[in-house]
Amino acid sequence: MPQHPAHMMLLVYFHQGGIAMYPLLLASVLSLGIAAERIVRLARAGKQDAALLTKLETLVASGAEAVRSACAAGASPLARLLQVGLSPMPGRPVAREKALERALTRETNSLERFLPVLATIGSISPFVGLFGTVLGIMRAFRDMGLAGSAGGAIVAAGIAEALIATATGLIVAVTAVIAYNHLMTWAQSIGTEAQLNAEELMARLDEE
Repeated sequence: MPQHPAHMMLLVYFHQGGIAMYPLLLASVLSLGIAAERIVRLARAGKQDAALLTKLETLVASGAEAVRSACAAGASPLARLLQVGLSPMPGRPVAREKALERALTRETNSLERFLPVLATIGSISPFVGLFGTVLGIMRAFRDMGLAGSAGGAIVAAGIAEALIATATGLIVAVTAVIAYNHLMTWAQSIGTEAQLNAEELMARLDEE
């Protein structure tokens, strides 16, 4: 069964890009996998927090015990923060504040999991592409030396390798950086929203 022309073109470009294309392909697959996993994780966390907040709004008047029971059955950042904040502990409110800070740090780290890998890919991919560029230029000069001339057909393969590696490195880097910035902002927003909602609900419970 013949392949689609676009697939054939991609394979040709990949082989023309030289050895630098292999680490760039790995980095691209890794960054796409991490981005997809984090999108699902963050979307689920935000949806769970929103549903729990709606439920807790009606339970605040019933007291802390009802809120604790609802949070014990939940698995969202807001539920875990409230479980810590509403747990009996000596030395309140200082002890509760410290415990909430530690819980928030854990939740933030969980939401931002794997995102530093995206930042690393965004940082190193241009240099991998540059490495491919150097190899391509070296190949062009080698071919000129072997042929004893500098005709366009002789150096075309080396120049193509250099340009394809450079472009691929930039594409992988830009994609990873965009994904990192968007997902990091999203994760921090979910964590901050959970913290504010937890503090507001606890304040209302204290008033009750």
